[in-house]
Amino acid sequence: MNGVSSTLKEEIKKSKDLKKKEKFKFIVAVLFTNLLVAILCMPSNVEKKTLVLKNKVFHPDHQMMVIPLHAMVSNTQGDNLETPVSLISKDKKILSLKAYLHEEVKSTDEISQFKIEIINSDVLKVSQATDSGVIAVPYVENKKLVHTKRGSKYEISL
Repeated sequence: MNGVSSTLKEEIKKSKDLKKKEKFKFIVAVLFTNLLVAILCMPSNVEKKTLVLKNKVFHPDHQMMVIPLHAMVSNTQGDNLETPVSLISKDKKILSLKAYLHEEVKSTDEISQFKIEIINSDVLKVSQATDSGVIAVPYVENKKLVHTKRGSKYEISL
């Protein structure tokens, strides 16, 4: 015939060897792809940058205090060394128009204690209001708008 003479036993043996080779190739491929995915998903060794406050700013005529207050300011201001706030009492009276919130010292479920710089003239008012409760809101500069009269020198009559 073609010059190939093989018996049935040899053909069965060849097909079993091929199946074993295919299984081995499949297992190696699965292991290799799983290993590759695991390596790609591992966290890198890049160090996270931590915020270190080296140069703290202290203002003249201000006093540093640690007081309990409700802060209604954003926590995302990580680059700022201080956050300007206005201090308001629970009955909505302004205690200090501009104070500087530095950092949170201690926190509980109800209220947190913060390091805050308060101008010397407002320290007494703030210390008396700490029993009733103090709220810190973001400081907004009061820019007065100058209204200028705009108009035309000429009038048109129809």
